[in-house]
Amino acid sequence: MHNVFIERIASFVPTEALPKPDVSFVPMLMRRRLSYISRMVVLVSNQVSRDNNGHKLKPNKVTFASQFGEISQQLKISQTLIDTGMVSPAHFSLSVFNASIASASILETNTAGYSAVFPGKDAFTTGLADCIAALETEKEDSRTFIFADELIPEIYAPIAGVPYPNAVCAIALRLTKNESKAESTLKNIDVSDKLTQLKMSKNNFDTAAEQALAFLRDIDMQRT
Repeated sequence: MHNVFIERIASFVPTEALPKPDVSFVPMLMRRRLSYISRMVVLVSNQVSRDNNGHKLKPNKVTFASQFGEISQQLKISQTLIDTGMVSPAHFSLSVFNASIASASILETNTAGYSAVFPGKDAFTTGLADCIAALETEKEDSRTFIFADELIPEIYAPIAGVPYPNAVCAIALRLTKNESKAESTLKNIDVSDKLTQLKMSKNNFDTAAEQALAFLRDIDMQRT
């Protein structure tokens, strides 16, 4: 088993000062169609696909995970179906689970391929484990993991089974088996070990996004 290191890391956590991700780099026509979660994914994906000088890195395969996916878009589709009995194909295509990572791949012209996993409450740890497993069995020495969850619509709060408002965040990790490529301040961190620790404490979290935020805090504390 290889040690797995962090080559690039990016995250977005909304605050009062910065409630929305800045995706002004996305062409207007496409930007208007992006949901909130898609904007988060596009932002962090773009950040980890570039080096510290802003130069594009070699595209690699991506694993995407989410607990709720495009839940706000899905609600719009359901409401339209109830009201009109019809669904726009264009709107439907933006409501599917992999819409956000598909948008990011299109914007970055990344043809390496991606997988999307939807394992519910354990979406962060299961998705990260999936990404690490794929990286270990591939000849390529890097692979990207992206997790994101947006605020669920309030109408779903009584049946969502999680505290409301739920945690919201996006995180992207460009992972590598090559220690020489690891970010200098994170070379002491083995992602596989961090994943094991997080799995052991999974009962402390109500949502996958809470796991992701705990992972981010731990990484920040371990920076050298």
